[in-house]
Amino acid sequence: MPLFTIILIVISLIIFTLLTLPKVRQHELWRATVTPLASIIGSGFLIAAPLLNDLSGPYAVWVMIGLCAFSYLVGQVIRWNIVAVEPLVSKKNNIHLLTVERFSDIALTFAYVLSVTYYLYLFSSFINRVLPFDYPYLTQIITTAVLLCIALFGYLKGFRLLEKIEVLAVHIKLSIVTVFLLALFVFNLDHVAPASETFQFDPKHIPMMLGLLIMVQGFETSRYLGKEYSAPTRVKSMQYAQWLSTIIYILFIMLFSLVFELHPLSGQITDTSVIDVVQYVFVGAPIFLLIAAITSQLSAALADFSGNGGLVNELSGHHIPVKIAYLLITVTCLVLVWSFDIFEIINLASKGFAIYYFLQCISAMVVQYQRHWLKFAFSFAVAVLCLVVIIFAKPFEG
Repeated sequence: MPLFTIILIVISLIIFTLLTLPKVRQHELWRATVTPLASIIGSGFLIAAPLLNDLSGPYAVWVMIGLCAFSYLVGQVIRWNIVAVEPLVSKKNNIHLLTVERFSDIALTFAYVLSVTYYLYLFSSFINRVLPFDYPYLTQIITTAVLLCIALFGYLKGFRLLEKIEVLAVHIKLSIVTVFLLALFVFNLDHVAPASETFQFDPKHIPMMLGLLIMVQGFETSRYLGKEYSAPTRVKSMQYAQWLSTIIYILFIMLFSLVFELHPLSGQITDTSVIDVVQYVFVGAPIFLLIAAITSQLSAALADFSGNGGLVNELSGHHIPVKIAYLLITVTCLVLVWSFDIFEIINLASKGFAIYYFLQCISAMVVQYQRHWLKFAFSFAVAVLCLVVIIFAKPFEG
């Protein structure tokens, strides 16, 4: 095994150890930040580089900056809602606000179903990629098996044990992401970019870029940690998660651009195309990536699956038990898995969260209309951007 790979393994173990130290693990703000951070970088860093490179070439980093900026604008609206909307909702005396919030929760329920399907579909794609045999619909079969196992475990045992596994998976993922950034930085130092041909940007790709909003989604989870953390802590946790994820994404795309220049992808782009190029970064990189894929997808799916079970229970007025909600979510996910491909699911999930974000902007506008006209105007502008995604986003076509 090359020395550089050994060094990276040691560094990843050191980072993982530091993240699991009691002082770090038990720090309130860090615990609150890890949840949205894990959701944001849950899967985006696995598919962002090949998709954006194919769509925008050397402009990929600017597209990522745009996606992150858009998500931060939405995050700002939701942070205002944590402070201004939540107290009014708890009083239950504003019928208009309560109606919008109820529709918002319904939209989030469907968005989470789509995200769970997306996470597990991608999880299965990476598993399928390393299997020594090929079989039609194998990815869908693996996804189905995993979904049924999760649903059965949740129905019989609940998700307390799985939540512990989720935290462990988050720490593994963060350590691997950090090591990948270091390896990509070294790769850029050791290689020189070739004289590349002029890239012709196709405006027809813009709708497909809008359909990638799901890659930077996840920050909204901070709003739903009210039982565990105060409003100021949740506001800070969302901000820190978005700042850290933005830095990670921008560096990842920027550093990966040289890898694509030296080793361009050939053939059709798939959800696991990153494996085809990451092998050139360092020996053993595909194994690191596979571990990151498994841990990130599983942890993100478990978080959304368990959270969505509680949301369905609340929306039904507690008429649908959480265990039954798990089964309903599973059935819906299975229909999606066998009806759409991964890129169609990504697009649907992006639209689903855009609808939720749009309704959150409406909630902010209801509250800020007579309080703060600048916040009202800001929320209106973000709502328009969300509508653009809802109307014009299209699935990626490799």
